[in-house]
Amino acid sequence: MYFILTLVGLVAGTLSGSVGFGGGMILLPVITYFYGVEIAVPVSTIAQMMSNLSRAAMGWRQIHWRQVAWFLVPALPLTALGAFGFSVVDKTIMTRVLCVCLIVFSVMKVRGKIHLPAGRKTMLVGGGLTGFINGLLGISGPLSSAVFLTLGLSPVAYIVSEATAAAAMHIVKAVTYGKFDLMNMHIFLNGFFIGCAMMLGNFIALRLVSHVNKKPYQRVVACVMIAVSLWLFVTV
Repeated sequence: MYFILTLVGLVAGTLSGSVGFGGGMILLPVITYFYGVEIAVPVSTIAQMMSNLSRAAMGWRQIHWRQVAWFLVPALPLTALGAFGFSVVDKTIMTRVLCVCLIVFSVMKVRGKIHLPAGRKTMLVGGGLTGFINGLLGISGPLSSAVFLTLGLSPVAYIVSEATAAAAMHIVKAVTYGKFDLMNMHIFLNGFFIGCAMMLGNFIALRLVSHVNKKPYQRVVACVMIAVSLWLFVTV
């Protein structure tokens, strides 16, 4: 199990470090298979928090702080609200909702349907929606990536700016989960273990990102997630 989780964490970190999303979409179905969704979401939160913090640190000089700030104004409180919702909803329903969201986001990404106008309004509305879904379901990468792609940033600037915003949301989630007794040392250590593997993947990806064609990576991740999510939906 730990070998599989390490391998998945490395792949998730490499892909998310290359295209700006995909780590959570890969992690959640696998961790859910081993632990169930109630534990998988907090574990994934710790792992993704470490992964995003490492990406932000590796490219901090290229972070676009103003755009990140506009995104986080609505994202942080709605992340906390979504995390509270996760603490009270039925976990079986949560698993199925998670699968449906993964499939919808993946299909939209494959078909190129996630296109948003540039501007402050997109950052505010996109941040709010991303934050709530991130807190509730632990998956928001395609949405936040779509929002930051509207800024027309260079690949590294886009990846590290989105990672900065994502890291802030994951910190809020982790604190909120702790307040509702959804976080303990076992969960933290599992997330830390996977997060270390993701950080290695991030390091590899950010060294290669200037040579990476993002579209094939996005399509591969999306197609894999459609298959995995369908399998998880029918076996839960």
